[in-house]
Amino acid sequence: MIITIYAKERGSAPADDPHQPSTIIVHYDVPIMPPTPLQTGLKIRILELIPSPTPPLPTGEHAPPHYTVQETGVVGTIEAIRSMEERITEFAVRNDNDQSPASYAYVAIQHIPGRTTALSLWESIQRRFLLSPLPKTRQIPLEVDAVVLRNITRLRPERERRRRPLANGRAGREDDMIVESEEGASRV
Repeated sequence: MIITIYAKERGSAPADDPHQPSTIIVHYDVPIMPPTPLQTGLKIRILELIPSPTPPLPTGEHAPPHYTVQETGVVGTIEAIRSMEERITEFAVRNDNDQSPASYAYVAIQHIPGRTTALSLWESIQRRFLLSPLPKTRQIPLEVDAVVLRNITRLRPERERRRRPLANGRAGREDDMIVESEEGASRV
């Protein structure tokens, strides 16, 4: 099963692969809780969050952030933990999509054990004892009230536009129903 996660691109860099000189490594932050905690061995699909105009609320209250999503072309398996900080865990994802220029994606997420991350016993021991004290260099706040407009924009125009519904208010999975040419919004 492939788990879909919503992420914001933080940047990219050349992969320095002499066999494929045009490949890149893309860095993402995940501000929306995934449907399954991220862990080594999990197969994921990354959809990029694109900020969308947020309509003002009539009551003057804070309006939740609104996003549309765009296909990144990254579908692959989390192979390892790349780095850990006190509040963040970053995973290395090997991209299985040959059509994408990205060979790897580095996915950083706020570290909440059992909710956003599920570390193995050895990874937990490393986090607890071997890397103490972990630095506090940045934060990736979770946007629990974000609204995601689910009309997926494809990177390649030859592909059709389609929307993937969200399962139980969370990111959709590969086995979810696909509805063509519909637009909608869902609170995640």
